Order: sequence, then structure tokens, then C-alpha cells
Amino acid sequence: MKIRKTLQSVTPYVAGKSKAGAVKLSSNENPLGPSPRALAAINREMNHLHRYPDGRSSVLIEALAEHFDLKKECFIAGNGSDEIFALIAGTYLEEGQEVVTADSTFSEYNFSGLLFGGHVKKVPLIEGKFDPQGLLNAVTDKTSLVFIANPNNPTGTFLDCSEIRSFMEKLPKSVILVLDEAYAEFSTHKDFCSGRDMVMEYPNLIVTRTFSKIYGLAGLRLGFAMGHPDIIQEIFRSKQAFNVNLLAQKAGAEALKDDEFIERTLKLCREGREYLYKALEEEGFFYYPSEANFICIRINKDSKEVFDSFLDQGMAIRPLSSFGMNDWIRYTIGTVEHNREFIRLLKTLKD
Repeated sequence: MKIRKTLQSVTPYVAGKSKAGAVKLSSNENPLGPSPRALAAINREMNHLHRYPDGRSSVLIEALAEHFDLKKECFIAGNGSDEIFALIAGTYLEEGQEVVTADSTFSEYNFSGLLFGGHVKKVPLIEGKFDPQGLLNAVTDKTSLVFIANPNNPTGTFLDCSEIRSFMEKLPKSVILVLDEAYAEFSTHKDFCSGRDMVMEYPNLIVTRTFSKIYGLAGLRLGFAMGHPDIIQEIFRSKQAFNVNLLAQKAGAEALKDDEFIERTLKLCREGREYLYKALEEEGFFYYPSEANFICIRINKDSKEVFDSFLDQGMAIRPLSSFGMNDWIRYTIGTVEHNREFIRLLKTLKD
């Protein structure tokens, strides 16, 4: 048997090492757990699992439309943002066309491009940040999609409103920008703004978000895209009939309304950032100021070795060698106790 040529360059995803009992601060999950309103919704639906879910995720889409003040036709839900990226690539990317993104960013952009036979062009970050002009320079008449993470994973940096708008003005109308806002809810910078405000203005803009981070629903696999109705309805052509399970649909709709939980999560993240920034500066570690729920830190040591050392001591962090950042790590902002223990472990690197 022979696999498709387009898959020969694809490496299967391999989960990072874990250790029983270790505190997991490697995947940018919510340390407070799932949204309580989402959990209540799940419990209410448990006796309905013998039924197929709504193929159009109607309750969830209605909740999203109300939350973002857009028409229902502007949304599509998926089995995590990963599926949304694949749906977009499956809809618009012809074999041999190009996908443009950064070199140190979320790996699913690369995977989605390769999965459908695309050629992925990677533009270096500048000081940990996406380079808009570099991306535009990489666009050719063969380019179909551009992926930008805003804020970026793993650096936590962002492009401001004027940079995104300027990029859209210069991007050919035949090329789609996929603006991944998985961490947008965590941003506190006055110049950060969501692409949500631009989707009706630019028909070639798609904004994606996830329920895995601030809402604490990573295990349910739920993401969505918003955009101009014309482009969203085209993506529905690639969607499988029942792609979002019943529990995810109902939990997501309730999580959007869980204001108390969201505020607790944001407060924990804000206070954790402040503590970590101060401690990192005192200990002499360089980091990128983050608009997300994680911090990217330069350790001047092999990140895989540091990962192994920390894991042996009961904490899992993310080594960034797979991003081409061999002496950097990414730490998910945790509870007060987690953050203190992380700084204690960092100090041992200086001994």
C-alpha cells in the first residue's frame, strides 16, 4: 500500500512526555478547570447521548451570534480549532498552492497546508512577533492562505489593530487571511483588537477561536470560525454531517455566558503575569511580554534537558525546540502555588 504523496512529508503528531502526578503547565490549559456552567450543561445532556447531535450546532451558533453581535450565518463550529483549519484548507487550498505563515508559530497551520498538498512558506518572526511585511513579500499568485496567530503561540506577542488592518488592505483579495485568536480573551493591551470587528469589511478574512483555553474545555474539542457569510457558507461544503458532539455544543453555549468564571480566570492570569514578570526580571531571565495565558522565556540552556529536569521534579513545561527555539521554554500561567514552584525550579538553572 502507498500513501498519498502529499502525506509523505507529514510527521504524525506525538504528544509530549508526561509523568504520573506531575503538574501539567505545558499546554496552556485553564488551571481552574472547566466552566461550571459548561459542566452543568453536560450533566443535563448525559441522558441524550443516544441521539445524534445537531449537524449545524444551532444552539451554539445562536449563542456565538449573540456574544459577538454578528449574524448566525457568520459562524461555523468545529471539532476544535484544528478541524476548523483543516476545513478552511480543504475548502480553498488546491494541491500545489501556497500557505504562508511564520516559522515559530502553531504547528497546525503547517499540518493543514501539507495535508491538502500545499507548499508551506515560513517567514521568520521579528523579536518574537509576526512580520506583516515579510508575510506580504512571501505572497505570490500561487498563495491561497495566510495564517497569523494573534496573540502568537508560543511567544505571546501580537499585531495591533493598525497592523492587521494595514495587512488586509495590502493582501490580494484572492488570498484568505486566517487570523487565529485562540488567546485573544487574555489580552489586556489597549492596542489589541479582534478581527471580529473587520470580518464584514474584508470578505477574505476568517477569524478562529477556541473553547480550549479561557473556557477550560480542551477535552471536549470545540472551536469555531467567524467571517463574512459568503465565505463561511462555502466552508460548510467541507464539513462532515455531525462534526461537533452534543456535549460540546451545549457546554460551549453555556460557557460563553459564564461571566464569573471568565473573570476569575482573567484575574488569575493577570496576577500571575505580574508576579512572573517581576520574578523573571529579578532572576535575569529574558521573556516576551505576553498577551496570552503563557510566557515564553529564554533559559540559555537546552530546552529539552530543562524539560526533563523539571518533569523529574514534578512539573511539565513546554520545550520550544520544535518551534526552532532551542533555548526557550513556554510556561502556562498557573495558580499562585504553581507559579512559585516554577520560579523555584528556574532558580536551580543558575546553580
